[in-house]
Amino acid sequence: MRNFIRREAVFCVALVLSLATAIVNPPSAAWLEAMDWKTLGTLFCLMGVSEGLKDSGIFAAASRALAHRAKDTRRLSFLMVAIVFVSSMLFTNDVALLMFVPFSLAMLQERMDEKGLASLIVLETVAANLGSMTTPVGNPQNLFIVSHYNLSAASFFATILPYSLASAILLLVSTPLMMARGTTVEADEAAENRPIKRRQATIWLIFLLAALLSVFRILDWRLLFAIEALYMLIFERKTLRRIDYILLLTFVCFFIFSANLRAIPALVGFLTGAMATSPVATSALVSQVISNVPAAILLSPFTADFTGPLVGTNIGGLGTPVASLASLISLKFFFARKDGRKGLYLAIFTVVNFTFLALLSLLVPLLQLFQTAQH
Repeated sequence: MRNFIRREAVFCVALVLSLATAIVNPPSAAWLEAMDWKTLGTLFCLMGVSEGLKDSGIFAAASRALAHRAKDTRRLSFLMVAIVFVSSMLFTNDVALLMFVPFSLAMLQERMDEKGLASLIVLETVAANLGSMTTPVGNPQNLFIVSHYNLSAASFFATILPYSLASAILLLVSTPLMMARGTTVEADEAAENRPIKRRQATIWLIFLLAALLSVFRILDWRLLFAIEALYMLIFERKTLRRIDYILLLTFVCFFIFSANLRAIPALVGFLTGAMATSPVATSALVSQVISNVPAAILLSPFTADFTGPLVGTNIGGLGTPVASLASLISLKFFFARKDGRKGLYLAIFTVVNFTFLALLSLLVPLLQLFQTAQH
């Protein structure tokens, strides 16, 4: 039980919160109405896609291609940050970090000093959290917000692309500055004979395209869910078993928790006022404490304008290690190293994250002024 609590701390906290707040909103049909079934179903499908593509070998092939193109550790570091940024748009921020952080550590921990290695992992984490905000499937809160507000593709991308572009520029400038030129990098020749399972990769890429279409209601998500679940049940039971069902249950608990809080009039009044006054700042600040996914679920019902929760929870994934749960993946990998300097990593993480958060926050009033001038 202790091991489970350590491993699934977020789920345990969500479960306790949902049960504790049930005092003010006992179990009823309102709990079922609070569920966003489209978000849960689409998230299930995307987790299947991630596990299927991982098993197909396509991620490992991308890692090998990077090693071939890099001449030294500085160039490889830049390429790693870039590929994490781009891959998180389609495969989610946590999957991007699960795939490429271990690769970075394996390739570079003997060729970099501790400060350089910590800086690289921190930059990859920032890249994953910022790249993932670019698309609805990049992270779970985007899935929820698109579904909750019934957003069109035009509305979503018009709002988020300026922040994504600014993030790419910041990473483009900061990565070469933080990463010193180092030793030559050689590819892992033992990995060259691991082929991509092309048929499997093709099938899962088709499912990924279908998931993108379902997010914007071009394809019914229930049809996608039924077909993909049936495919896994018949042909890929291993993938079906590897889906993170605890994450789905965590979402269920946060939906219940949010519904319970909305039954407290005083809290409803406070959150409604905060979201009316400073929706982006409120969303970002709440994300620092409970992370951006539950922050989006909690705050979205208190405003009719999707911009605040969308922008606030996405840039709010920067900051503290818990602001985005994906950040804990990198932290866990780095801390698991025998001689990893935890204090150094946390110091670099804090400085880089809050610097990026402050710079991106400056865009909010500038874009609001630009939009006001247009109108």
